[in-house]
Order: sequence, then C-alpha cells, then structure tokens
Amino acid sequence: MTLNHLIKTTQFSLSALLGLVLLTSATTVAADDCAAKNTLTWVKATYAQSGDMVIIQDGRFKLIGMYAPQIPREYKFNTPGQPLAKEAQLFLNKLLANNDMKVGVEYDNAKMDKFNRQLAHLFLEDGTNVQKKMIESGYALAYTSEGNTLHQNCYFAAEKVARDNKYQLWDLAEKNPNLHYPIVNSTDLRKNDDGFRIIRGKVEKVDKSSNNYIINLDTTGIRIPKQNWDNFDYADLKALAGKEIEVRGIAYFYKGSMFVVIDNVNAINLLNPLN
Repeated sequence: MTLNHLIKTTQFSLSALLGLVLLTSATTVAADDCAAKNTLTWVKATYAQSGDMVIIQDGRFKLIGMYAPQIPREYKFNTPGQPLAKEAQLFLNKLLANNDMKVGVEYDNAKMDKFNRQLAHLFLEDGTNVQKKMIESGYALAYTSEGNTLHQNCYFAAEKVARDNKYQLWDLAEKNPNLHYPIVNSTDLRKNDDGFRIIRGKVEKVDKSSNNYIINLDTTGIRIPKQNWDNFDYADLKALAGKEIEVRGIAYFYKGSMFVVIDNVNAINLLNPLN
C-alpha cells in the first residue's frame, strides 16, 4: 500500500467516523430533549378539538412546538380546512383514548396566548411526548412560536423522521404538489396559498429597516420584527443571501406578494440548530 493511498484511506475513515459521531450525537441530543424538563401536572383530557388542540377540564390547551392542519371553521370565521386535518384530529383522539385520556401537562415560557388558550407540552404516563408522536407520525409539523422553545431539537428531529419516510403530510406533499401544502416553492405561490406553509426559495435580498430585518425570496417577503431581533444574528441572516432556504410560518398575501413574519431562528431551516 502506497503512502498516498494510506493517507487517503485514513482521511476517508476519519471523515466517515466524524460524520457518524456527529449524527449519533445529534440523535442522542434530540432523544434526550424529548423528556419532560419541568414538573408535570396530571389531568384527564376530554377530547381533541383538532390535531393540536385538546379540551382539558373545559379549557382549551394548544399543543405548542408543533402545527397541525386546521379543521374547517364554519361558525363565525368560516375558514376552510387544511388537508389531513380530520385525520390528525382522529389520530390524536385515539392516542388519548388508548391512554385513558390521562395526560401530563408541562408549561413553557408562555402559558397563555392572546385567545386565552393554555399553551402546553403533553405527555403520556409511559413518558411518550405527545407532540413528538404527532410530528413523527406525519400529522403535524415542528413549529417554534410564542417564545416556547422546550423540546425543539426533539420536534425537528421527529419531523425529519416523518419527512424521510414520507409519512402522511409528507406523502401528501409528494403525491399532490398542486395542493401547495404543507410545502411549496416560492415561485409557485398563489394568492390563496395563505395560512401555515413551509415556503422554499432562493434568498435574493437581506436588509434591515428601522422596524424589521428583511429577507426576500422571489415572491415571498420574510419579516423579523424589531422586538424579536435578539433571537437572531444579523450576520447569519446576511450569510443566507444567494442560498436556497425553507421558511415556515403563517403566510399572508399583501399588495401582490406573500409575506411571513417569524420570531425564532428555527423558522429558517439553515439556521435551525439541528442543521
């Protein structure tokens, strides 16, 4: 064996070993992150109102750290439903029923939202993280919001499992790209593609105004309000210029363009700690 061959072989082995160590480390960190970090309050749930909303003791509990497709709301708001919304609701109801409706409630940074819904992570008696189960089964997407950041490594790792295996929402996206849900290319966006989306596109501009950090794709404007600047490194945002990214959040159409307002680095895939 020549010296050059030995060096190349050694370099390849070390590189492969390093990759394996990093992958194993990331997997371990994500797994550890799934367990409850705070004291759990054990209660009886009544039923799942949607894939991410559970009624507990007459109160509405929003499952944080994830986003499930929304069911139609004909009363008052008259908003259309999203694909697999009923299936996600049914999956969650079965999960609760199979565990005698008993759940452990864990609070995060924010306990209530502006709609007076309690914000919580839920656990089963065997230690199962309910959000993780919903996401890795393909019925929900990882989503950091309201400043609640517990278990985010766990949830994004769970999403990778569902995405790699094309479970549910990810199978839907591959087989029905015309639905533009849950993921869509920025160039393909239509006016009615509002609501929660993962939007993929190339960053054409990074700038800032007195009120916002500005990231523009071809048809999508990403805005980071000033009150959330502490959650971002502007240098990291500038480094996104020319790169293809995925951004997730509530999209809305305004003056001919789609906009997404984000408040956490996890909303952009290349800034997510798991990446």
